[in-house]
Amino acid sequence: MKTRKRQPIVAIMLSTFIMMSCMLPGMISRDAEPEGPMPVMETDTDKVLEVLSGTGWQPLQALAPEQYTEEDYARPGTLTYNVIVTADLPTYFSYGWCAVDEATLRQNFEHIEIKLYINHEEFPPDAVHNLSFTSSSGLLCVDFGALMSDWPEGEYKLEAVATFDETINDGLDDYAAGDYIFVYNVVVKKAKEGAFAPS
Repeated sequence: MKTRKRQPIVAIMLSTFIMMSCMLPGMISRDAEPEGPMPVMETDTDKVLEVLSGTGWQPLQALAPEQYTEEDYARPGTLTYNVIVTADLPTYFSYGWCAVDEATLRQNFEHIEIKLYINHEEFPPDAVHNLSFTSSSGLLCVDFGALMSDWPEGEYKLEAVATFDETINDGLDDYAAGDYIFVYNVVVKKAKEGAFAPS
């Protein structure tokens, strides 16, 4: 997905994040639950919406220094982000897709399969929320995301994989068939209580 579509998603979440439960169920295949120490994953959609409507959270992608071009987002392949989580704010990990109207959006999702992973296991079924909204540029969007908090210190690998089984058009551009993969290498380092903070 091109950056011109992903940037409005983050911007709209930060300002006027008005969402409702998505009417496109079954877009994510979810079976296994991840093992080992994991962050707390919010399962209540209403609580997710409440958090995302405020300012006390952070998009995972915004914590990464990597920047990619529209061309990078517009073709199959892997984009990697290296993230360090230090704050105790809830973190939102997602994959979003937008189209010019509802009919196009629905048609696109007939050919898109989305999977979210943490440490090589799919996210638990009740931790991924399908949310829909209108972007600041007037596009209709669907976001598949997980809100996480209370990360144990350590290293995590998160992946969002969108598989297009044929070339699709969102009403503006064509996107080739293939896997669009977003990899987040996450290191969680919590500040120690009483630790000296340099001025």
